[in-house]
Amino acid sequence: MTTDLLPEKSPAMRMPGVPVRGLLARGLLWLMLASGLAWAGTVFAAAPAKPTMPGAAGPAPETTASAPVRVWNRDLVTLNTPYRGVTPQMRAKLASERIAESIDQIDPNDLRADWARVGSDTGVLFTSGTQLLFALRPGDAGAMDRAELERLAPQVLERFRQILRERKSARSPAEMMRNFGLAALATLVFALLLWLIARASEWLRERLQAAAVRRAASARLRGLDVHAVTSTTLRHAFRGLRLLLVLFATYVWLGYVLTRFPYSRPWGQALGHYLAEAASELATGFVHHIPSLLMLVLIFLVTRGVVRLVGIWFRGVETGTFEVEWLEPSAVPTTRRLASWVIWLFAITVAYPYIPGSKTDAFKGVSVFVGLMLSLGSAGVISQIVSGFVALYSRAVRPGDVVRIGEEEGVVTHIGTFSLKLVTRTREEVTIPNSTLATVPVRNYTRHSAHDGLVVTTSVAVGYDAPWRQVHALLQLAAARTPQLLAGHKPFVLQSALSDFYVQYQLNVAVADPKERVHALSRLHAEIQDAFNEFGVQIMSPNFEAQPEHKVWVPPEQWHSAPATQDSPAQAGGGRGEEGSGT
Repeated sequence: MTTDLLPEKSPAMRMPGVPVRGLLARGLLWLMLASGLAWAGTVFAAAPAKPTMPGAAGPAPETTASAPVRVWNRDLVTLNTPYRGVTPQMRAKLASERIAESIDQIDPNDLRADWARVGSDTGVLFTSGTQLLFALRPGDAGAMDRAELERLAPQVLERFRQILRERKSARSPAEMMRNFGLAALATLVFALLLWLIARASEWLRERLQAAAVRRAASARLRGLDVHAVTSTTLRHAFRGLRLLLVLFATYVWLGYVLTRFPYSRPWGQALGHYLAEAASELATGFVHHIPSLLMLVLIFLVTRGVVRLVGIWFRGVETGTFEVEWLEPSAVPTTRRLASWVIWLFAITVAYPYIPGSKTDAFKGVSVFVGLMLSLGSAGVISQIVSGFVALYSRAVRPGDVVRIGEEEGVVTHIGTFSLKLVTRTREEVTIPNSTLATVPVRNYTRHSAHDGLVVTTSVAVGYDAPWRQVHALLQLAAARTPQLLAGHKPFVLQSALSDFYVQYQLNVAVADPKERVHALSRLHAEIQDAFNEFGVQIMSPNFEAQPEHKVWVPPEQWHSAPATQDSPAQAGGGRGEEGSGT
């Protein structure tokens, strides 16, 4: 590099600095500047050139990424231009280290910025007394020529001096005590604010929970007490709200405390900038999505209106206002829910493109996750729903029917989307999955008993020594004495089997109310025993291994042996159970 010094000074570059008197002093200064520029070029070029790849035609391309010169945790100026193989990052690093080593000796009033040229290299030198700190070349900080550099240099110089003054002020005991006092006061206010957030959120949660409990006391969801669900939801919601408020207060407090101290002030300002930028982005995004939000509101209102109209029609069918052959009133609630689901799913499909963020990768990932979970867990659910629809629309069972499903017998109280509920004779509620209805026989005792009653049967075994006509008459006599049987139905007897030791007689009677089937059979069995004992006919059940010498029967004079009374036959029949006791 040539050492010919060609100093140039523009009127714009005459900045306050240390006065130089005399020709000798001025010559020595310019000699120092020229030597410093040459030395700076040597330092900037101290890094070895990037090696070239074997077989490459020339040197590897230089990296042109920008890097800032940092002074006391602050960005002073950004370097963008490489210098003789030295990247902007290395130039900025060397300049930052050089300033950090001598920052205690730099006087803000000694800082100078002068334009200089050494050979073909030109730039602005920043010096402190006789020490070169760094240089700006064309292309740094967006200044592409000398005019732009000369306009930029005073700004950089003033910022440099301001940073040094802030650093000096930060070391002042009075300033430090003031900043520590403000930080302590902010911390006290922050702690008080946290306490107020905790107390206010708890007070508001208790008030809302009490109001929700009062409303939930009268409103039940299909007989389910929603108090526990409401309480848990409110508790978790207020915990989340309190956490958000605490995080926001912590963010503001931390940003304020950091700005109280000059060294950490850039961090606090960065926190404030992030918060303002986030709020600005949210506001901008909200404004941009106002048309989509209006469309979503319109879709919601239209869908809710359609669902309400459909619900009014279904309620008319349920109450008998509208007559529809293909839909029974008992199937209306489930059909109404199904129609509402279909309408809302269609509305969600239409509204999906208008949801803010629906086209982002995150939203697509959530959609894929939800779809995967639905595909993995919907097989059993779909099976239950389809089985429930089959049972409902095939009219196999209806609410209020007396049925026997597998080993369970009772009155159907509810047919849902996923299960059927029935109440047994012992007042136990049994929940049967809908899939079970498609795999086990379902006996409905109510469906064909409205006009002719429910036919029930019982069997007795009587020996061959008893005339069959007498046995028929005794069984019909017992049926006539049973009050729970249907009066218009004439009992009849079938001889179902001729066994080795006895004849099997089957008595067929009709019960008016299927819920009284068990009690009617109990009373009928008691009347059969009384009738056969009254006329001295022996019942062979259970089976005898050999014919006894004497009849096995109970004479009439022993019918009321202690502790039995004259009312024992009625009691033995079981009578009519309590209202609502089931079957």
